[in-house]
Amino acid sequence: MKKISLYAIIAWLGLLCGPALFISCSDDDSGKTPDTPNEGLEVNHWIEETMRENYLWYNEIPQESKLNFDAEPETFFRSLLSLKDGKARNGTHHYYSYIEKNKDYVSGTRTSIDSDDTYGMEFVTFNMVDQNGKPLGYYRSWVLYVLPDSPAEEAGIKRGDWLTYINGVKLNQNNFTQLLKGPAIELTIMLDPSDENKTKNVALSASRKVEDNPLYCHTTLDAGGKKVGYLLYNHFTTGPDGFNDKAYDNEMKEILGEFASQNVDEFILDLRYNGGGYLSSATILASLLVDESHKNDIFGIETDNKGKSFNIRFNAEGETTHLKLNRLFILTSSSTASASEAVINGLIPYYGKDNIILIGETTEGKNVGSLHYSDKKYEWAIQPIVMRITNKEGASNDYSAGLDPNYPLDEFESKQLLPLGDPNEYMLNYALKVINGTVPSSRAVDSPKEGMRIPVYQSIERHSTNGVLLPPDYLKSRVTE
Repeated sequence: MKKISLYAIIAWLGLLCGPALFISCSDDDSGKTPDTPNEGLEVNHWIEETMRENYLWYNEIPQESKLNFDAEPETFFRSLLSLKDGKARNGTHHYYSYIEKNKDYVSGTRTSIDSDDTYGMEFVTFNMVDQNGKPLGYYRSWVLYVLPDSPAEEAGIKRGDWLTYINGVKLNQNNFTQLLKGPAIELTIMLDPSDENKTKNVALSASRKVEDNPLYCHTTLDAGGKKVGYLLYNHFTTGPDGFNDKAYDNEMKEILGEFASQNVDEFILDLRYNGGGYLSSATILASLLVDESHKNDIFGIETDNKGKSFNIRFNAEGETTHLKLNRLFILTSSSTASASEAVINGLIPYYGKDNIILIGETTEGKNVGSLHYSDKKYEWAIQPIVMRITNKEGASNDYSAGLDPNYPLDEFESKQLLPLGDPNEYMLNYALKVINGTVPSSRAVDSPKEGMRIPVYQSIERHSTNGVLLPPDYLKSRVTE
């Protein structure tokens, strides 16, 4: 299925897509603004100056005389953007650069824009159709996974449940987003997908803040006598309390350390729901997966709007826990983006393209990075694309069209969604078959045909970032070699 704060920096290397998590980078107080009582006019001049200095396609910004500085900031910002920024989907251009409310703006009517409010479940919604593709007039939502200690888990909702009604009203194009957050509601779950009369109702308490640990599950499995490590990693976040909290990074290192101590023969990295995150976390992961002989080599290269390049190197995080692997299996979807793609692409020169085996769908193709700019004087902050990212092969390496799978597979074509980490779960099971040789490794297989449903929305897309999140000291720490 085809498918973010002053402390936020995103390098969208194809590593992040809609607004989500961001690491602050800096307060931009250097911008010169005109002495005018009209804040809308003033902020637009700040936006224009910042964009002309930093935007990747700055040379395509219209001449100043052709800009309407009296426009609303959102409209003004969009008037500066290049069509090379983002991608066209379903006839509409979706830009990677974006403008958002500035959480550090000081005002008597300041609005909270970063509230973490959720029922704690991720889902995909389908428009149900007949055999001729004609809509039947109702929708259904399939639960992808549920966060621990969330309202959804407390209500007994689990992966694979089909949701059909909210407070007695059939799911439709106007109400399915109510599954994201809101007051206490009653949901109807189908007990048998083939029989609408077999259902149960569950009471879902009001949405609230829920911890979303990206290291959702990990386990060790057997495939034809081989010991296989499996990790489902949903986003590159350093810790629950911001960039300076390294709890998730440390947990990730511990998990990889466990696999190293077990001497796993193969490793499956599940990035199907991973829309990106911090570059620092992605670099740690890649450093643990690359052979120790390459621990000081180049992981990736960033190139800014002036053509200046900066190397990103593997770090020492993995010196004692490198997995000794000859190949790497990665589960992907069209939601796999940004930092996730950076990891995959950055490891290809070291494993060899044939030994990075992708199972799933073609990834998003975010090979650019963005940076957060804000000023406490203004109600708006911007996140423009400011760089491209490649692996060590440089400009010849372009994955803007996405990274194609060796084995095309769409989990939404499966008959049921078994628990994640279960060896019989659709995508994981397929990877295990490739490993033990029961699926030919020399050819790709066709995706199953789409069934009587058309996917229209996937909740995890709201978490995706416009690029890899860069550390707060990013601008100071860059060095050329």
